[in-house]
Amino acid sequence: MIKNIIFDLDGTISKSADGILNSFEYALDKMGKAYDRDELFKYIGPPLRDSFVKELGEDLADDGVEFYRSYYLKKGKYDASIYDGMKDVIKNLYDRGYKIYLATSKGKNSSLEVLESYGILRYFSYVEGSTDILNTKKKVLENVIIGNKLKKDQSLMIGDRSYDIDAGFDLGIKTIAASYGYGKDEEYKNASFIADSPSDIETIIKNI
Repeated sequence: MIKNIIFDLDGTISKSADGILNSFEYALDKMGKAYDRDELFKYIGPPLRDSFVKELGEDLADDGVEFYRSYYLKKGKYDASIYDGMKDVIKNLYDRGYKIYLATSKGKNSSLEVLESYGILRYFSYVEGSTDILNTKKKVLENVIIGNKLKKDQSLMIGDRSYDIDAGFDLGIKTIAASYGYGKDEEYKNASFIADSPSDIETIIKNI
């Protein structure tokens, strides 16, 4: 029986592509790196520094992260909105007695601000974000599970990218792939279920 629901943020709760892509573009412009905006979509979801290592190399990655954050914290985080219906889904699950958590590759403080701006922070029992130590989605998710003493057979991870689905799979918990987000079909091969809309999440959970 599922009792604990762990959400990803970007691409699952938050329609945040514009803010993230604009922040990447700002950083890459500052670093003098050419790019194709369409190719930057693959960086919505992975840990931020890993994305800059792939784009700029190990030696320049930290500078890229700093430029990204300088833009994101001032402007980028406001270029986002909650997916239609998601607020009701989270509230309904909370009202039905589920414990709700967040495991995101975004920083914890900015994630708290985002959830508060959407009016849903009060529904979350715990929020965990990426740090220098928690530098993969698997580590972030594992920290939520261990830190809150969650039973794996009672827990469910929901996310839109392979990082979310594979982290849950590797840790032995059920997963829902949010296909309405920024992932591609081939990223969902290890998913337990697939939700094509936020309302599908509630329907799936009711029937588990």
